[in-house]
Amino acid sequence: MEKGSQLDYLLLRSTLLRLLWWLFSIVLLLALMSILMTNNQRATFDNNANKASYLIHEQLLVNDAALSGFGSLLSSVGPKNLNQTRDFTTTMRTAYPHIYMFEALVSVDPANKAQHETQMQDSGYEDYKLTRYVSKTKPNGNIINMIDGVPMHFPISFIDPYLESVKGLMGFDMMSARTMREPLLASLASGEPTASKPYKLREGGRGYVLIKALDTLESFSTKGSAYSEGGLAVLLMIKTDAMIAPAAEIVPAARVRLLYGKDRMLAAEDIAPQIALLPIITTDTFIAERDFDDLGQPFTLSIQQSAGLYARNLQIMGIVFILMCLAYGAYYASLIAKYRLKIQRDTAWIELGKQHSHLEVMVADRTKELQRKSDENTSLAQQLIRVQEDQYLHIARELHDEFGQILTAIKINAHILESAENAHEVATYAQDITSQADGLYETMRNMIQRLRPEALDMFGLKVAVEQCILAFHLDEQDIHLDLNIDDSVNDLEEIYTIASYRIVQELVNNSVKHSKLTRLEVKLYVSDEQMHIIIKDNGIGFDPLKHQLGFGLSGVDERARSLGGIVDIRTVIGEGVKVYVRIPLQAS
Repeated sequence: MEKGSQLDYLLLRSTLLRLLWWLFSIVLLLALMSILMTNNQRATFDNNANKASYLIHEQLLVNDAALSGFGSLLSSVGPKNLNQTRDFTTTMRTAYPHIYMFEALVSVDPANKAQHETQMQDSGYEDYKLTRYVSKTKPNGNIINMIDGVPMHFPISFIDPYLESVKGLMGFDMMSARTMREPLLASLASGEPTASKPYKLREGGRGYVLIKALDTLESFSTKGSAYSEGGLAVLLMIKTDAMIAPAAEIVPAARVRLLYGKDRMLAAEDIAPQIALLPIITTDTFIAERDFDDLGQPFTLSIQQSAGLYARNLQIMGIVFILMCLAYGAYYASLIAKYRLKIQRDTAWIELGKQHSHLEVMVADRTKELQRKSDENTSLAQQLIRVQEDQYLHIARELHDEFGQILTAIKINAHILESAENAHEVATYAQDITSQADGLYETMRNMIQRLRPEALDMFGLKVAVEQCILAFHLDEQDIHLDLNIDDSVNDLEEIYTIASYRIVQELVNNSVKHSKLTRLEVKLYVSDEQMHIIIKDNGIGFDPLKHQLGFGLSGVDERARSLGGIVDIRTVIGEGVKVYVRIPLQAS
C-alpha cells in the first residue's frame, strides 16, 4: 500500500471480489424482498377480487329476485291494475340504486290497438299512444312483428319512476326495437329471464334490460291455442356503471371492467385505478376474471391490477440498501476518502482549465464586439458628416437659386420703380415686388418646414406625419394610402417624437422613390411602453442578401438603435417591403 496509490489498492483482485460480493448480496436481498412484497399483494388482490365478484353476483341475484317479485305481483293484480305495484318498485329502486327502472309490457293484438289505447287513457294516461320504432335506414320495414307467427304488439304499459322525461316511453312497442325484441322473444320461448346486450343510456353511462315473460309460448301451447293478447312481461332497466361502482371501491387500485357474453362486449364504462394507489415500479400484473352465466345475465367481471413497489416498499428497501452501504463504507472509509480527495483535485484542475479557456473565448468575443461597435460608430459619424455637408450644400444651392433669383428680380424692379413716371407703373412694379417677396417667403417657409416641421410643435406627431405624407402627393401617383395613427403617439417625449417623424419620413420617401408601389400602409401606435412603426408597400421588393442597406435604411436603423430600438426588414422580390420599427419608450 505504501508503494501504490489508493486507486491501485482499490483495484486489487481481493478488493474487487469483495465489492462484487457486496453488490450481489444487495441485489439478492432486494430481489427477495420484492418477491415477498409481490406475494403479499397477490394474496390481498385475490381476497379483494373474490369480495368484488361476490358483490357483483349478489347484485345479479337481486336483479333476478326483483324481477321475479315484480312479475309475481303483476300476475296477482292483473294487467288492469298495474299501478298497484308502484310501492314495491319504488322500494326496490331506493334499496338498490343500480336498478334504474321497472317496466311492464302487455301483448296487444294489432286489431285491438285503438281499444287498448282507450283503456290506458281511461286508466289515467291521457296522452297514451301505442308507438313503434321506425328505422332511419329501413323506414318501410316490418310494420308489425310476429310472435310464434302471430302479429302482436308488446307496448310498455307501466313505468316506474314515471317522470316527465320518460312519459314518452309509455305505449312504445318493444317488439319494434331489435335490442328489446331479441331478449323478449328469447324469454317467451324459455320462460326464463333474459338480458339484452348493453347499450348507452340517454342519461349517460351504460346499462341493459332484464326481461321475463310471465305468459310464455309454452303456456299457450298447453292450452292448445296460439299466442294472443293479454300476455304479460316484466322488465328491469339496470345501470351497469352503478352496479360495478361498489365492486371497484373494494379494489381501488385495479382496473375494473364488466363484459357481456362470449364476445366480451363492454357492459359498463371502464373504472380506472386511482393514480395515487398505483405502484411506483411495476413488477407484475394480477388478473382475475369471474363468469356469471346464470340467471339469464351472461356477464364477466374482469379485474386487472398492477403489482410492484410502492413508496413504503421503496422506503424499506432504501433503508436496507443504506445500511448495507454504510457497512461497506465503514470498511473502506479511509481508502475511499483518499481516492475522493485525489479526484476532487484533478477535477478542480480540469475545471480551472475549462474556465480559463472559456474566459479567453469571452475576452476574444468581447474584443470583436467592441471593434465592430467602434467600426459602426466610425461609419455612422462619417455618414452624419456627409449628410450634414450634403444638407449645407443643398441649402446653399437653394439660397443661391431661389433667393438669388428672387432678390435680383426685386432689385431690378426697385431700380425701375425709382424711375417710374406715373402711378400706374409704380403700382405694377410694386405688385411684382410683393409677389416676389411672397415667393421668397414661401421658399423660406418650405426650407424651415424641412429642417423642423412646424406641425410637430403645434399639433403633435399624428398631424405632422399626416402632413408629411400629404407632401408626397400619393394621389397624383395613383398610390392607395392606408394610414392608421393612434392618438397616443401625441403624448411622447420630444426625442421620440422627432425620431419617429424622421423614421416615417425616410421610409415613405424610400418606398415612393424605389419601390414602384401602388399601395402603401403606414401604422403608428404605442403599446406595452413601446413605440411601434410599420411601413409596408406592395412594390418590387429586393434581395437583402444581394443589396446592402442604403443610407436611408441605415440611418433609420441607427436612429432606432440609438434609442434602444430594433428595425425588422422583411422583403421578397416582387412582393414588396415591410419595415417594422420598435422603440422602447423608457430608454433615453
